[in-house]
Parts: sequence; structure tokens; C-alpha cells
Amino acid sequence: MISASPRRLSVFKSVVDLGGFNLAATRLGIAQPSVGAHIKALEQQIGQPLFHRHRGSKPQLTKAGEAVYAFAVDVLQKSAETTHALATMRKAEAQEITIGVHRDIATQFLPGRLATFARKHPGVRVVTRIGTIDEVIELVRSQAVHLGLFLASGPIGGIRSEVLAHEPLTLVVSPQHPLAARAKVSPVDVGRYPFVTGLRGSRYVALVRAALKTMGIERFDVAMELQESAAVKEMVRHGAGIACLPRCTVTAELAAGTLAALNLAVPPQDLELRCGYRAPLAAAARRFVLAMKGGK
Repeated sequence: MISASPRRLSVFKSVVDLGGFNLAATRLGIAQPSVGAHIKALEQQIGQPLFHRHRGSKPQLTKAGEAVYAFAVDVLQKSAETTHALATMRKAEAQEITIGVHRDIATQFLPGRLATFARKHPGVRVVTRIGTIDEVIELVRSQAVHLGLFLASGPIGGIRSEVLAHEPLTLVVSPQHPLAARAKVSPVDVGRYPFVTGLRGSRYVALVRAALKTMGIERFDVAMELQESAAVKEMVRHGAGIACLPRCTVTAELAAGTLAALNLAVPPQDLELRCGYRAPLAAAARRFVLAMKGGK
């Protein structure tokens, strides 16, 4: 088996293609003795001469030289093709961003900003994976995505994250709910009515409970638990209870009058919209984060 380095094979091929040691040395930018040393080392490895040498004439390939030349051409071509393929893959990877997105953000916060980013950076391909807050955080931890967008109340253990924005929480009810017409609604008033929430044990429900606690509402009855915020909104619209939701998820319903926001005497603490990641950010991913923050 020939295990010569690509460099040595390249020197040998240059000698053959250019028709001489001196010409090969000039083209490669090395000294003629270095060319000779490469050829001599290759011949020692093969155990046979590669050229018929006649003073004053161009070196002619021996049968062994012809075989090694064919080998060198094949190896160097495959090496060039592999190098090109890897460079292309690196470039494509650098221009593709995979993001995990909390489903409420995916349908409310993200679309307009993502469309603006796509117009400004047409060469960057964005792939999104939608899930719960817990699922998005796990995607970031396992490095299955470059970035994760999720709601939080502070840093998340095990991953780096940056605050992109602050998202207000809003307590919403049906327009026919007894509290809908109140000029001011106290925490005591809120605590008298049942809630419609997400699934018990989820990170989002924990965030809501912590936010309500900052209002002074430590205990409240839960009428029903639903997995999707769309289902929560529908049940609230039908009078099933109060829901505590990110403002971005109810903007359209509040404008249309299908839901009413409680005018709270003590508003809940805002949530943070965070972008989480583990690996150092590539240039395209960093541009995406800046765009989500409102930059370029």
C-alpha cells in the first residue's frame, strides 16, 4: 500500500505534468533539491525507480511510475473534491440556523421579526422546531438546535441565555365575566374566581403561579387544565374562568373584544423572553439574536 503524503504525490505529479524537476521546483516555489528529495523518498517507499533518467532529456516514467502517477492523480482529485465538499458543508451549516421556539412565541412574537430577518438576510435558512418551554430548553441542552426562544423568569441552569424582551402577563376573562367591568380589580377579587390554566407540572404553570404570588395571590381554584393556549382562550371566552397569559397571545382577542383584560390594582411581574444556547454562536446565529432584539 502506498501511504505517501498528498504533498509528496503532488510534487511527483508536477514533475510529470511539467516535464522536469527544475520546472516543477519553479512552479511549486521550492528548491530543485527538495523536489529530488521527494521523488527519491517516494522511490524508496515503492522500491522501484519512477523515472528513466537520461542526461539532457526529460525524465520518462517507468511502468511503476505510470502506476504511481495514476494513483497520485486519483488521490489528489479525491482530496480536492473532499476539501471542496467539506468547505461547502461548513458554509451551508454556517448559513442555516435551527431554533426551538415556545409555541406561544412561534405564533405571536416571532413571525414579524422572522420575516424582517429573512428579508435582510436572504442567504440564511431558518429551521424552527415548536414545543413547550420544557421541550425547547431540552433541545438547547442537547444541542439539537442552535438557539431556543422561551419564556422565563430568570436564567436557566445548564445553558447560556440572553433576554430579548420583557413580556407582560395579562389576566383575561370573558367580556361577560363579573370582573370584566370593574375599574380596578384587587388580588382578593381575583382569588374568588376559578382559573383555566395549562397542564399542572409544566414550567409555564410554575411561571404563572410565581407571577400571581407576586400579586399576593398564593392560592386559587383551577376549573380546568388545557395544554394549548388557544384552547385556554376559547374556554375563557365561553366563561369557564380567568386565565393568565402572555400579552402577545391575547392581543388580537382583546382588540376584537372577544376577551377582556382585567384592570389590576397590582399587575403580575413581567416574564422574560429569553434566547438560550450552549455552543458559541456562529455569525448568522448572532445576527438572528440581534434581529430578535430589534437590531440589524
